Amino acid sequence: MAMFFTQLKKAIFWLSIANFFCIVGCAAIRIEKGTFSPRDKNYIINIPETGKGWESIRIDKEDIALWQKQYKAMIAIISSNIENKTLSPEMLSRELFLGLAGKKIISKEPVLVDDQSALHTILEGRMDNSTLKISSYVIKAGDKVYDLVCWAPSGSFDYIQGDFENMVRSFRYMKE
Repeated sequence: MAMFFTQLKKAIFWLSIANFFCIVGCAAIRIEKGTFSPRDKNYIINIPETGKGWESIRIDKEDIALWQKQYKAMIAIISSNIENKTLSPEMLSRELFLGLAGKKIISKEPVLVDDQSALHTILEGRMDNSTLKISSYVIKAGDKVYDLVCWAPSGSFDYIQGDFENMVRSFRYMKE
């Protein structure tokens, strides 16, 4: 999860250079009939239709990242093993937002995502002179944590939030 900050910083840089994604070729990510299921990650999830402007991209070691050029928004799913099983979703969530300045939590609540313990947080913060609105779900399932994160400039966040929420509702954990 510490890599999320690095990924977010890269994403912010790319948000300021909107044409960057038009120049760089995207690595192939296997999506079948709108469903993404990475090998060895124990979940499946539906992703927004490409007709809504979402493109899959590769940033670093995330399972999948989606870029929405019109709204300069991103969605990322990052899964990792939990070494310390006593860590709560609250503790795991804090790591996602290290490095954001001026953090203002809009809402934070425990929820269930596919009957798994999760923490949903919405916040605003600044990074590299950009004000972002971020929604995250930190899902703890077995010995894994799944970070489902969406961010966009504050003014365009509401336009893409529905796509992200639909993704979250479609998340299915497959027990080992």
